[in-house]
Amino acid sequence: MQSIAYAQDKCIDSQLLITSIVAIFEYRQLDVNRLLKGTGIFRQDLQLIDHKISPLQLMSLIDNALALWLGDDLAFLLGQQWLPVQSGSLTNGLFCCDGLAQMQNFWHQYHWASQPWLQGWHWRTENLQHLLLQLDIGAQRQQRFFIELTLSSLVSTYKKLSHNTWQGHFSLPYTAPKLLDQYYKYLGEDLSFNQPICVISYDPDIHQHPFELANSQGLKLARQQVKQQKQAAHYRIGLPAAIRLLLIRRKTRSYTLPQIAEQLSLSPATLKRRLKAYDIRFQQLQDQANMQQAIFLLAISGENNLTVAKQLQFADGNNFRRSFKRWTGQLPSQFKYWLSQVSQP
Repeated sequence: MQSIAYAQDKCIDSQLLITSIVAIFEYRQLDVNRLLKGTGIFRQDLQLIDHKISPLQLMSLIDNALALWLGDDLAFLLGQQWLPVQSGSLTNGLFCCDGLAQMQNFWHQYHWASQPWLQGWHWRTENLQHLLLQLDIGAQRQQRFFIELTLSSLVSTYKKLSHNTWQGHFSLPYTAPKLLDQYYKYLGEDLSFNQPICVISYDPDIHQHPFELANSQGLKLARQQVKQQKQAAHYRIGLPAAIRLLLIRRKTRSYTLPQIAEQLSLSPATLKRRLKAYDIRFQQLQDQANMQQAIFLLAISGENNLTVAKQLQFADGNNFRRSFKRWTGQLPSQFKYWLSQVSQP
């Protein structure tokens, strides 16, 4: 297993997001002391090189920020600033990519160095590419914040590097806010809410839009540097993401909590406690993994209910249908063409 970060482990570089939140509060003349209260984060520490905070501290900071911020655009604004405030080899690599496909591949390999709160997968249907996103560090109550942050940073970064407007569909796993102005402003109008999982869908032709600063030698150097940093890093994945990977892999997808605990060299009681600190339960991760696999088999592989039920080791098709409806609120048949039917640019 990769080096797994628990909720209290200092594994997140404070320069990635924390300093940006503090800076935007200072710019708006909001109370930074109240922002940092109870987080265990101190302003003077943010000036230190390689200063890190824990997922618990990050979640506490975001709770404070959302409570104090006047408006509903904080995550979108932070997303717009994401690329400009990055530094080092990873940013150099992004700038040197020749297009979206190369940028996504580079980000996917080394995203823990820039957005460690994310976990992603690539799928493809006949006419569309799809990027699925889950939260690496749990933080389910802050799901909307992290998704808004991520999608805003994607759209902004793509526009900066390609000088083209983003064209794609966003499937969002929560209820639509009362006011959608910020979504339309920063993400466009091609949106659907109340979806089972966050998915970014787009036409593969967008890969042909070249990035103006493409530099193959620069990318090669950046890749070597970031790879070395990744190998030297103590943490590479959060506990929720590590468990989700085990529950998605064919050999371990049917593992129970005690079996997963054994894989991680933990007792079942300790694993439950470790997950509780992340504000997530094992059953939630198991449901997420099963739902993701079921949607893949239905929408990508085109399997029928009985085949999906068998692969996910359900007793029968009826049992699978009931579980699927519990996960998504809908029947499996409604998802067979789900990803093929999102609007295309």
